[in-house]
Amino acid sequence: MSWDNEKVVAFRPMDSQALERLPHCFDTERALLAALLLKPDQLTEVAQGLKVDDLFGAEHREVYGTMLALSAGGLPVSAVTVAQYLKTREIAGQPPARYLASLAADAASWDAPGHAKIVREFARRRSLVMIGEGLAEQARQGGAEDQAGTLIDEIDTALLEVRGTGSDGRMSGQDAAQATAWMRERIQGLRSGLLRSTAVSTGIADLDRATNGGFQRGQLWLLAGRPGMGKTVAMTSLSRFAARTSGVLVFQCEVTRDQQIARYLADLSYLHNRPLTFGKIMAAVDLTDDEMWRIDEAMQRYERLQLKLECEPGVSVAQIAAAVKAEKRRLAKTGQELGVVFIDYLKFIKVSDRYQGNRVLEIGEISGSLKQLAKAEDVCVVLLTQLNRDVEHKDRKNNRPRLSDLRDSGELEQDADAVLMLYREAYYLAEKVKLSPHDPELCSRLIDKQNALELLLTKNRAGPTPTLDLWCDVASSAIAQTTRGPQ
Repeated sequence: MSWDNEKVVAFRPMDSQALERLPHCFDTERALLAALLLKPDQLTEVAQGLKVDDLFGAEHREVYGTMLALSAGGLPVSAVTVAQYLKTREIAGQPPARYLASLAADAASWDAPGHAKIVREFARRRSLVMIGEGLAEQARQGGAEDQAGTLIDEIDTALLEVRGTGSDGRMSGQDAAQATAWMRERIQGLRSGLLRSTAVSTGIADLDRATNGGFQRGQLWLLAGRPGMGKTVAMTSLSRFAARTSGVLVFQCEVTRDQQIARYLADLSYLHNRPLTFGKIMAAVDLTDDEMWRIDEAMQRYERLQLKLECEPGVSVAQIAAAVKAEKRRLAKTGQELGVVFIDYLKFIKVSDRYQGNRVLEIGEISGSLKQLAKAEDVCVVLLTQLNRDVEHKDRKNNRPRLSDLRDSGELEQDADAVLMLYREAYYLAEKVKLSPHDPELCSRLIDKQNALELLLTKNRAGPTPTLDLWCDVASSAIAQTTRGPQ
């Protein structure tokens, strides 16, 4: 089953009884049209949020559509001009000109935007009714392809589109003077300290400097690398760092819940001379009393983080959006804000049937939807993704990744505001040492690079694109600016 959301709003049942059951208010539509006839200058504002199909009466839709067409053509909008262009010969038993004249004569209010808001609300309610009836029909009579999980995902998508229309649907644009005044006030507020930066620190000082403060709200970031480069390791530390100052939501679709929590505990309990691996924490049986004490202390620190972990084998964008909204509401009750959403990783995000079989377009749908989610919910979305095999091609002089190595789709590169790529030379040196175990130069370099991690900022809308030299311990799921103890 595939929902056509445009048809949901435009659908009109044929029999009059079914028609009357759908939410609508003809009197409000009449009042809206009357106000527009009396004050046509309101049409521009109303048109930003009200579509023709939002009106329920067929004749009212034609009248409103004609008003829009006249206004777009630079022609006057009045009862006389609108009546001349109507195709219908009769409205409510009257000639169009007489009906429109009676609207203007009986107008009780000139507040067209207020009436438009009510009309739009009824349109949204009709959408909900049609979605609900469609779901009931498919649930009762659907075939083998209409699995419950699929229906739920499609309903989630349809509901999100209805939600996204908003109660008034108007765009909040600014002219040049308004934008200048707003920007001047913002700059002065940030300089004086009256406004605080909305960025969420990454916990890596050099990365914060390069990105004007860290994770930026309204942006989509990519964290990319080949297998073994430490994507989940970096996500673990970065999400923990962010959760010290802001709400963080993590979708862990690749590893199990116990492994991800063990990774957090290994990171939090790290001692440079006695690292505790997440594998040992998961196994548990060989833990010493001292290590248990460190884990207990790490658990106490973990409990204080503003971090929620979702572990599902796969999620849709609609499910991610619903969880983001729910977490924002939960945090708001405690006076906190959601700042960053991590998703590990792209491969496990379920997509609609719209581009089935075309992975490039599917990825474009995902990245575009996540970018819009970041802007709509005022959060930074960090999506983990894998690089293609060209990184390891024998003709490459080295295995450091480039922006063109993003896998499957150029849409990722286009939609992302920042792209962070990971490179660990030790991973490739270890493979070479296996082939030449007695090469002293190789072995020495492997030791030197064992904890080296390069973070390449290959795209950054906010500033420079440096390569940062970081420290990491893969087994303990920890990264930092420099070699560290607990932090």
